[in-house]
Amino acid sequence: MSMLSLHHGDHHIRHEASPTHGVGTFVADWFEATPAALLVRPVGSLLADWMRATPIAILARALRH
Repeated sequence: MSMLSLHHGDHHIRHEASPTHGVGTFVADWFEATPAALLVRPVGSLLADWMRATPIAILARALRH
């Protein structure tokens, strides 16, 4: 059994009067309800931290300052 909860207004869609507003909200709600949504943030954080820790990123930050 699956449960879908719709969170209208949580996705910061600027053009609420557009005809695709309902579609965009449905897609965002569907994605949040999938197991992939549980993995996207942690994997994205891991990759971002890893990129910041690479020698090239450290060198680029040092040269930029």
